[in-house]
Amino acid sequence: MATDQHPTYSISMQSAVYSTAFFNGTVQSMASTIVALLVVALIDKNLALLVGVILASRQFLTVTMSVYSGTLMDNFGTKRVIIAFGVAGVLSALAYPSVSLMFDIPIGSSLQNPGIALILSIIFIQMISGWSEATAWIGSQTLVGQLMKGHPVYAGRMTFVARIGGFLGPPAIGYAWDFWGPWGGFGFLAAWVVGGMIAASFLPDTRAATQGSRDDAEKADDALAEDVTPEKQSSYGQTLRLLLIPAVAMVIMVTVMRQTGSGVQSSFYVVWLSEHVGIQGSTIGWLIGAANGASAIAALCTGPLMKRYSAHWLLILMVTISVVAIAITPMFGTTFSTLLFMALLGGICVRGFAQGLNLPLMMIILSRNVAPHLQGRVTALRISFNRFGGLLVPPGMGALADMEIVGGLANAFYIVGIGGVVALGTLSLWVLFSPSFKKE
Repeated sequence: MATDQHPTYSISMQSAVYSTAFFNGTVQSMASTIVALLVVALIDKNLALLVGVILASRQFLTVTMSVYSGTLMDNFGTKRVIIAFGVAGVLSALAYPSVSLMFDIPIGSSLQNPGIALILSIIFIQMISGWSEATAWIGSQTLVGQLMKGHPVYAGRMTFVARIGGFLGPPAIGYAWDFWGPWGGFGFLAAWVVGGMIAASFLPDTRAATQGSRDDAEKADDALAEDVTPEKQSSYGQTLRLLLIPAVAMVIMVTVMRQTGSGVQSSFYVVWLSEHVGIQGSTIGWLIGAANGASAIAALCTGPLMKRYSAHWLLILMVTISVVAIAITPMFGTTFSTLLFMALLGGICVRGFAQGLNLPLMMIILSRNVAPHLQGRVTALRISFNRFGGLLVPPGMGALADMEIVGGLANAFYIVGIGGVVALGTLSLWVLFSPSFKKE
């Protein structure tokens, strides 16, 4: 478990961890931006439910298979897993623009009756790409717990570097899309994933770092730690037993509710800006990049804030702010102007600042309550539930937008946001009256 002491680690090891996070931490936002642009370029944007299903399919394998990815990291080493899934990420990135060639569909055709083969092809690529990206990002977060004991300073630094990557990546991929089309955009994405693989090649072998934790767990009095032995590491059920720890359960619930904001940003936020406001891909990239810049600044505040405030209350507050900040996007209007752009920039940066705090807070809380040799699995568990929320939000939001009683996509933003805030309020009541959190 982490303490208030500030342990030191070698510069080479820190550099490798941070460099890996720089690339892996922003693949999701980069990919979701240009995938949304590709989907509405091939399929009519008014088919909101179908568009939502396609965008959400990115999370399916992540939800169902991430725990096994985490187990692979704990057993075979995080470094090897990141590199192996990086190969799959590169191949799937290059497969996206191949779809239009395969079915001989010009980009920009916006089909009103897309064929089932086209839809299934995009969904299949989405699932492989999403799982590959999520596994690499799970690995980057796992390294903080495995190699750095989840210390707030290092968790904040890792998040800072990841958000710097998030500041540079989305605008760059937006320009690649605007100048060179789908091949340029997805080719840039493939090159970015290769960067993450190269960075991972400099990582130490984490198996040695976690072996001592395994040995200690065998002797521990804690029933949970004793039960999760190396012989049972592949058990999905044993990983789910971590939910019996109140702090872990709280983080998992928060991460699902967090998706009422993140699920919107990775899907219909891009569609809204592109199709309803008329903003180009590069400008959308700058907005998302600015949010990640704000996240980077916020991440460095993690350590000082944790000295003054309880981690769980700070986490709930930041997630609430991040949900509200994205849900109010349609309030800014649809006529593009400098004033509208500044309003959009302000809203996404407020969200970015909150996101920059809530990620390291979740990592710190989990690392303090779970042994190092279980860090891969608990991180994967969080990502699984996180992406489960991401699997539900886009099609749910698309269905709302299609309902006549709702009145369109703008009102769907508000409904999803209100739902997230109400859920977070309910969680706050549980935390308030739980003896476990009163002790903290």
